[in-house]
Amino acid sequence: MDKQSRDTYSTIRERIVTLELPPGSLLSESSLGASLGLSRTPIREAIKRLEREDLVAILPRRGIVVTEVDLKSQLDLLEFRRGIEIRLIRRGAERASAAQRARIAEIATQAEACAASGSLSEYIAHDTEFDAIIEQAADNRFLTNAMKPVHALVRRFWHTQRGRSALPEALVQHAKVIRAAADGAPERVEAELSALYDRNENYILGLMT
Repeated sequence: MDKQSRDTYSTIRERIVTLELPPGSLLSESSLGASLGLSRTPIREAIKRLEREDLVAILPRRGIVVTEVDLKSQLDLLEFRRGIEIRLIRRGAERASAAQRARIAEIATQAEACAASGSLSEYIAHDTEFDAIIEQAADNRFLTNAMKPVHALVRRFWHTQRGRSALPEALVQHAKVIRAAADGAPERVEAELSALYDRNENYILGLMT
C-alpha cells in the first residue's frame, strides 16, 4: 500500500471511529473519492483494508456499509486483549528506555487530566502516542500487528458511549495502566489492565441485558 492509499485508509478509518460515518452508513467509492478529492484506486485499497478490520462490509446489491457496533464482538475483543495486549504493554514497559519512560509519564499526566474532564478525543490522541511508544519499545511486530485493528474497534465503541458515566470511569482506569507503564512496573500494568477488562466486561454485559 503506497502513501496515498495509507493516508486515505487513515482518513476514512478516523471518520468511522469517531462516528462521523456512523454505523449503518452506506458508502460508495465514488462518493468517498469526491469528498476526499481522490481517484477510486486508493479508495478501493483503503476499503479492502477496512473490510479486513471489520469496520466496513461489502454487501451484494447494497455496496459498502459501515459495520454496526456489536456488543458480542466487544466481549470477544476483551478476551483477545487479555492475552495479546497484556503481553505487548508488559513487554513495552519492561524494555522502554529512560527517555521513552519519561515521555510515557508525561502522557500519563495528560491522560489523567482528560479522564477527569471526560475529553475522549484528547484522551485518544494521548493514548495513540502511548501505543506508538509501547510498540516501539516492545519491538515485536506480530504483537503490534495483531493489536492495530483492535484499537479502532474499541475506540469506536467508546465513542458510542459518550455522555455515560462508564466512559470517564474507563478512562480513569486506563490512565492507571499508562502510569504503571511509565513507572516500569509490568506486574502493575497487568493488574491494572485486568481491572480495566473486568470493568468493561461487566459494563458490556449490563448493556446486553
